Amino acid sequence: MTTKYSIGEFGKKTGLTIRTLHYYDELGILKPTLVTDKGRRYYSEQDFITLQKIVTLKFLGYSLDQIKEFLETKTWDIKDSLKLQKETMLEQKKQIENVLKALDHALNVMEHHGTVDPSLFITLINGIQMESEHKEFLKTILDEQKVEHIYSTPDDRQREIEKETIGIMAELNKLYGQDVESKIVQCQIEKLIDLMSEVAGGDLSFLEEVANVEIENEDWIFPSPFTKEVEEWVLKGIEINLVKRGINLHERTN
Repeated sequence: MTTKYSIGEFGKKTGLTIRTLHYYDELGILKPTLVTDKGRRYYSEQDFITLQKIVTLKFLGYSLDQIKEFLETKTWDIKDSLKLQKETMLEQKKQIENVLKALDHALNVMEHHGTVDPSLFITLINGIQMESEHKEFLKTILDEQKVEHIYSTPDDRQREIEKETIGIMAELNKLYGQDVESKIVQCQIEKLIDLMSEVAGGDLSFLEEVANVEIENEDWIFPSPFTKEVEEWVLKGIEINLVKRGINLHERTN
């Protein structure tokens, strides 16, 4: 005689809640072997096998709708589906790794500075989130080797640069309104440009090329950590400092 399990017994043996079993029944992916006239559900040994298929496919990341389709197919020829699922999982893995990196870097900055202006925080996260887009954009302007060098900074040093940059930007926000050529303002500008120079391998000439390019959707791709007024003030200070270094951005498109 075939052993039958009540929904409660089946749930205990499989670790599923009665609510989940009802849901699987409604979806049609795991229906009980027997439903009595009074509506009592009973499961059989075969239902354990079906559930194992469901658990396995869920582990591979398939949706319940996809699982239902597989279970309704007598012969499984899912090679192409598995390849596509692998690509999807790899993309999700990349996304998760990027999110973890962003969180890790953000926490690193927060631990150093405590509170951070939301605009500065968004700029930091954007730099990680949109790194691929930033690189592809820069490759349309600069030599590919130069772009790869800019993005080759070791992670430990990158974290330090981020902390320093956020600190400088926060200080510039506080100093806004003072003479942009004053010693105190130019001191912060100097630090900022020195960091740019380090990342660029000591060659700031790329700024001349980038400055004259009109970027479509610039605020979306490269969100500014400053208000428009502060941004213009900072850019003026940067131009003044760069002229002293022999770099002229006067042809920069506003």
